[in-house]
Amino acid sequence: MSCQHTVDVGAYLFGSLELKERSAFEKHLSGCDPCQAEMLRLAPLPGLLGRLSLEDVENLDDIPECQPKPSHHRRVLIACAAVLVLLALAGGIFYLRPSPAPTWAARDQGTGVEASVAMVTKSWGTEMRFKFDNVKSGARCKVVVFSKEGQREIGGWWGSDHAYDEEIPGSTSFKLDRIDHLEVSDESGLLVTLRP
Repeated sequence: MSCQHTVDVGAYLFGSLELKERSAFEKHLSGCDPCQAEMLRLAPLPGLLGRLSLEDVENLDDIPECQPKPSHHRRVLIACAAVLVLLALAGGIFYLRPSPAPTWAARDQGTGVEASVAMVTKSWGTEMRFKFDNVKSGARCKVVVFSKEGQREIGGWWGSDHAYDEEIPGSTSFKLDRIDHLEVSDESGLLVTLRP
């Protein structure tokens, strides 16, 4: 039996998960036997790698093929370094964390709707992750994205019956630096405008 989240164990052990990711992983871990087994298997790794010097890692290729009986301790450290390199290459999550997504937030005085959107630049445009509060239940909402050049696109549709902390996805073909503002509306009209 395996679990797709076992790849998160290393990031968790090395403190590379963000607070929300860490919390979600800890909840998952409490009920997942494969992830618990992986945690036990990798738990010694941070302590062992802490004993390596930069020189040890840089000189891994210089180790002679016929070394005179290396100590067990040194073999363990080299194996741990190799595992770390493989994990870093496989996930790219240990040292190269992406910069935080720019977030726009607003509260409309008339409607009382509060909104925030995290914007993530992609090769195809911009991914958007919305959070809302005080939107009436049962509404069909949409976001219209306006470019600085005066163009506009629908960036997504969703129903308002969702948890307060749930992220609503959206997207646009406009690159982030081209976006002027976003307008979120429902059947009754404009709910909130988001600007940088």
